[in-house]
Amino acid sequence: MLNPPLLSTPWPRVITLWLCGVLAAMQFSKVSFAFQALQAAYGASPQAMGWILSTVGMVGLVFGVTVGLCAPAIGYRRLLLAGMGLGALLALLQSLAPPFPLLWLTRLFEGVSQLAVVVAAPTLVMQHSAPRHRSIAMGLWSTFVGVAFALTAAGGGWVLAQFQLRGLLLVHALGMALMCVAVLAMVPRDGAAAQPWPAFASLPQLHLRIYRQWATALPGCCFFFYTATAIALLTFIPQQAGADRRGLAVVLPLVSICGTFSAGWLAQSVLRPSLLVRLAFAGVAVAGLALGACMATAVPIAPVALLLIYLVGLAGGSSFALIPYLSDAPPVQARATGAVAQMGNLGSTLGPPVFAYAIVALGGLGLVLPVLVFALLGLSLATWGLGRHARPA
Repeated sequence: MLNPPLLSTPWPRVITLWLCGVLAAMQFSKVSFAFQALQAAYGASPQAMGWILSTVGMVGLVFGVTVGLCAPAIGYRRLLLAGMGLGALLALLQSLAPPFPLLWLTRLFEGVSQLAVVVAAPTLVMQHSAPRHRSIAMGLWSTFVGVAFALTAAGGGWVLAQFQLRGLLLVHALGMALMCVAVLAMVPRDGAAAQPWPAFASLPQLHLRIYRQWATALPGCCFFFYTATAIALLTFIPQQAGADRRGLAVVLPLVSICGTFSAGWLAQSVLRPSLLVRLAFAGVAVAGLALGACMATAVPIAPVALLLIYLVGLAGGSSFALIPYLSDAPPVQARATGAVAQMGNLGSTLGPPVFAYAIVALGGLGLVLPVLVFALLGLSLATWGLGRHARPA
């Protein structure tokens, strides 16, 4: 792989890689947005459509680290092109209204496509960013999921109204294909000296090794506490907001994006990522307590909720910023992004049910308890892990 310039960053290339992530995240957002339309088209139960929605994330949960281990042998650009090309073909197939079992199979392979992109693209972003811009670039990258959901919510309704479900899926296929062409044109080829493939029998040991090294484990573990909290708060805060419900449902995702993006700027020019991630989790805990106080005293929760979701986004963005901070070696970064993919999917899978159970058991104040627990665990783990990583070998 060509080395990035030391004094400048090719921002069009970095933005192209970020847009690949946005299109990959739309593999989630398109089904979430068109959930009822797909259910009506297939006459499927909500439970069956739930499997259609969650299958992509389950692939990342199971194979996230494995792809991160194999990425250096494949080549990051080749892996990205494979993921984008496969995603375009699968979206095109979905637009043809295949039978329900085949639709589920396309979602399974979309999980492979999405995983290839979220491992390869951020590694390439780090490689092609100058050191003085690396945290900023990772702050931009960390917004890709929020931007995908925001864009789908903003334009998906018009596309569905004008071109129906088939048109929505075709637009996604076209976007994936266009970004695949953009990568071919703008991202340099992988170098010839690829690393050897890991032996199949060694994968469990290598998998375990990732979580024994703080440089590869800590960003993913911090990201787990972010996704476990963020997805649930975006779902449940509007339900507790009374008259502010509709406004918060629109604004909260945008504020979350601001939090994740600003983490890159802060980590680059104001605070080290190691300090920023700890301050972010501490802020989430304090804001969670303030939210509970507002709910207990019947004070409108909107201002505190916006601050809370911003700080949660800040924790997510600073978790990504830890990757280049803890290591500048691309293979290590690829393994770290694989762990982020795996732990992020685990958090988004476990977080909402935990919050839902707490709300059922404790009422509205049950929203606060998981926020405190996840924030304090994230703060403790970040403090301990960064201390251990800083010790000499």
